[in-house]
Amino acid sequence: MKLFSLLLSISVFFVSLYFFLEGVSDIYTFNDVIYISLLIVLMIICITGIIINWDFFPKKKKNKMILFVSNNFSKKVKKLR
Repeated sequence: MKLFSLLLSISVFFVSLYFFLEGVSDIYTFNDVIYISLLIVLMIICITGIIINWDFFPKKKKNKMILFVSNNFSKKVKKLR
């Protein structure tokens, strides 16, 4: 489901980008301004969907071994009163 959502967000982003680039040069009326602003909002929603679903791809983990050593001789000694 995450893969489908990611692919859908990417494809809708590029389709809306195409229509944005085609329509940005033909702004003559207020309706054109509304159309371009709706395309911008749609692209922002698609970018948000891409960011949310980007964790579908696994991250490469560095294989580091962390060794915790406990030393009983260096503990703080509580003073009794």
